[in-house]
Amino acid sequence: IVVDPLAPAEWDFFALDELPYHGHRITLLWDRLGTRYGRGKGMHLLVDGRSLASSLELKRMAAKVPVAAKKEPSHDFQSRMNFAVNNDGDYYPKLQSSSVAAGTSLSKINDGNYWYLEHPPNRWVSESARSAPEWLTIELGKERLIDSIQLYFIEEGDKIKAPSDYGIEYWNGNSWEAIPNQKRQLERPVARRPNLVQFEAMKIDQLRVVMTPTNGSRIGLTEFEVWGTGDAPYLAPSPPSGNLAFNRGRDGFPKATASHSDRFGGIPWNAIDGKIVFNPTPMNRWTSYESPNEQDWFELDFGKRVSVGRVELYLYDDRGGVQPPTSYQVQYLDGDLWKDVRDPEFTPKKPAGSRVNTVRFRTQETQKLRVLFTNAGKARSGLTELEVWKE
Repeated sequence: IVVDPLAPAEWDFFALDELPYHGHRITLLWDRLGTRYGRGKGMHLLVDGRSLASSLELKRMAAKVPVAAKKEPSHDFQSRMNFAVNNDGDYYPKLQSSSVAAGTSLSKINDGNYWYLEHPPNRWVSESARSAPEWLTIELGKERLIDSIQLYFIEEGDKIKAPSDYGIEYWNGNSWEAIPNQKRQLERPVARRPNLVQFEAMKIDQLRVVMTPTNGSRIGLTEFEVWGTGDAPYLAPSPPSGNLAFNRGRDGFPKATASHSDRFGGIPWNAIDGKIVFNPTPMNRWTSYESPNEQDWFELDFGKRVSVGRVELYLYDDRGGVQPPTSYQVQYLDGDLWKDVRDPEFTPKKPAGSRVNTVRFRTQETQKLRVLFTNAGKARSGLTELEVWKE
């Protein structure tokens, strides 16, 4: 193998990690000061984790790679998988967090990509600087055999820093519990490189990362990976039953209508198809873009009377013509009159884009339900998904 890095001479470090090459995994490191990667000064070529060649200078280097041993074909169809990835908008795996800063999105940290540049953004960032811990949870939808996670923290001056510490927990059926026998590759959290945590493989369906901010700075991630072994090809779990708004087939009930729909294909049905896509493409949303109204509504007809007590809105935000509303009300049809639901509790209190917004209220029977949005200035409102639950 011949490596000839084109990195600028002024770079103090870089890493090309885990590159597949003729049955091997190739890693190339450059560490001018020898303090970044724990391999000493200079350039290092590793094959399958073992050092093959080194140089104190950043220059062309050649080495002989051993012939990879032939592997017997597998008959159990097991494969290494990152169970966190979700680029199709499937209900699972599902991410939630303690907060989401405007202009960032949870969907960016399980899209299979990570980069640390400020522009274009590919990150989740906590909403504000505070001393209280921030948390991220991921629901896999079914038990998976998990043995490691990787966290890719970002850092930008004093505004956003890697946490001072973090803990990895799993849901044991009753409460959150620390995963036993965790082994960290890095003793302390570090930004702009993978933070690997390994443990004995165990069946897990929900994970949580609890992070302690550094000196009141915000915390940011560009990717969150959950690794284990599973059956190939990967099949996403089905959405949970009980969502009264779900209609993937477009026929029958529930039916969705709106006061206004954009002319680019943002139709109401897109918001009840079980797909949650906060990105511009593939387009999977309803919006009231270009509506002449200061308020717009999104309505559901269940076709019969049902009991409802919770609504979850996945607000679309392109930070331009479609933004979170200044406020919204959930209403039910009582005879010929629309009435606000009773005792609503909003989480978060202020509508937030690119995340779930939950409204819990006193259980109400109705055939029709709607959300009345008060649009934010000249921007209009949008949903990538609306879910309605009995409780």
